[in-house]
Amino acid sequence: MENRDRELIEALGKTGNSSLLVNVIATRIRQLFRGARPLLKKTDGLSAIDIALKEFNGGKIGYRSRHGA
Repeated sequence: MENRDRELIEALGKTGNSSLLVNVIATRIRQLFRGARPLLKKTDGLSAIDIALKEFNGGKIGYRSRHGA
C-alpha cells in the first residue's frame, strides 16, 4: 500500500467523515499554496496534499464542529 493511501486511511479513521476530511485537507492545501509554512520539520519531496495529510494525522491541524459535537 502506498504511503499516501495509509495517510488517507488514518485520517479518515480520525474524522469518520470523508466530506469533512476533504474540506479540512483542501483548506490546508490552499493555505500552503498561499504561502503558509508547513508545520512539519521535513517536507523534502512531499506534495501539498502529503504535507496536509501528515499535519492532520500528526495533530498539527484539526477542525472544530460548528454544532458543538
